[in-house]
Amino acid sequence: MEQTPNILFITTDQQHWNTIRALGAEKINTPNLDRLVKEGVAFERAYVTNPTCSPSRSSIITGKYPSRHGCWNIGVALDQSHPSIGEILSENGFHTGLFGKAHFQPVLKEGSFEGKPNIHHREFWKKWDGPYYGFEKVAMVHGHADEDSSHGMHYGVWLEEQGIDPSQYFGPNGGHREGSWDLPEKFHYTRWTADRTMEFIESTVGEGDGKPFFAWCSFQDPHNAFLCPEPWNSMYNPEDLPPFNELEGEMEDKPKIHNYLIEDRMDELDVKAMADPGHDTGGIQCLGHTNKKIGYDRARKWLASYYAMISLIDHHIGRILDKLDQLHLSENTLVIFTSDHGDYAGNHGLWLKGPIHYEDILRVPFLVRWKNRIPSGIRTDSLLSLVDLAPTLLDICGIEPVTAMQGITQKETFLNPGKASRGWCLVENRAEPHFYVKTLVKDQYKLNYFLSRQEGELYDLKEDPYEYVNLYNKPEYAELRTKMFMELIDIYGNLENPYPVRESFA
Repeated sequence: MEQTPNILFITTDQQHWNTIRALGAEKINTPNLDRLVKEGVAFERAYVTNPTCSPSRSSIITGKYPSRHGCWNIGVALDQSHPSIGEILSENGFHTGLFGKAHFQPVLKEGSFEGKPNIHHREFWKKWDGPYYGFEKVAMVHGHADEDSSHGMHYGVWLEEQGIDPSQYFGPNGGHREGSWDLPEKFHYTRWTADRTMEFIESTVGEGDGKPFFAWCSFQDPHNAFLCPEPWNSMYNPEDLPPFNELEGEMEDKPKIHNYLIEDRMDELDVKAMADPGHDTGGIQCLGHTNKKIGYDRARKWLASYYAMISLIDHHIGRILDKLDQLHLSENTLVIFTSDHGDYAGNHGLWLKGPIHYEDILRVPFLVRWKNRIPSGIRTDSLLSLVDLAPTLLDICGIEPVTAMQGITQKETFLNPGKASRGWCLVENRAEPHFYVKTLVKDQYKLNYFLSRQEGELYDLKEDPYEYVNLYNKPEYAELRTKMFMELIDIYGNLENPYPVRESFA
């Protein structure tokens, strides 16, 4: 009987798919992600179910699309009645732990478990370490760069135990520094997250009970604000980095939101926001500033810091991989690396994320290493969705599938990367109740449809990988567009399953 593997699941937050040196990003330094590429399989067409944090993370742990698990945007809590991968693995004999960012509940709602004032309630976090959404052991932190929220939860307690006064490095005006951050790297939350992950892994070995572990190491960078400590933040010269992928006039055949954002007149877009608009984007949550608005000098500095944050994470991923080696766990540990969504990162003149569905935010890096079980040094274009993660892990661990999960198992593709398990990927983005984008990705073509707006996009990803030319309204592509719409309807018909058994004629 095969031994059940340990699982090390490493995620970043908002990492562009093309930010790994071994996969073609020649200007970035990622030796440890390169190591995973060399020792495992790189899925170069992995897609999110939603390009924002909470919905994507909820799909990862439930195996369900946002339209079923209900966490349709950030600021919406995931109902804990949905069985999570942490809960299922715990019930099947795993030690389970989540370290770093969770974001299954609102973080800007006063009184939310993951919001203020609770995140700064030091005495609470000193005594509580789980369970949370089925994960037995947790050590949490939320926030980005030097924001006030970044010194909350377990990380804030630890900082004060190290003699650090958070007010010296974090604050209500955080996230707006230009240049470097004077927080010493040894106290940075990326190192802290890696350390907590390694401590958990080591503790499970110390238990001596033979139970495997599922450790989720959840880094919260390279999400904006784009800032990290030295020497990392000065690692890249903005002038040496690759140019942004943007084309003069490319928005002319695109939906309204593309043009209004670029032209800085989002207040004219017919969208009524439910909550604080943020980012001066007329009510659309998560859309960021444009290269034109912030200026290209600043945009290049943002990209340099973005790369620096990734290199810092990569350094600590290396420490975790080395720890597996030291504990003689590498041979029987399945390692998966991915991100919850991407960032426009200056491409198409855009930053951050939102309901403009370029590949920059829908595709994510996805690396798998399972020594002596899956091939090494393989790059595959087999489609994979993050909704597949939970059912795949259950299959690998020999656990009965959960019928309510809508993802599929990718175990066979892990073992045989050239053998695709799915022929399409689906992305749902209800940015506001009445502003909803659905995307269907196929091997060559991609359809984006803005519900109830009679607007859409159709791209040939092979001939036009940067998505400059919208084919949606071109007469010669009308038949293909209709065919993809029909397939989208069929997909949703299948996703309605499972149905209860019909017991009689009436």
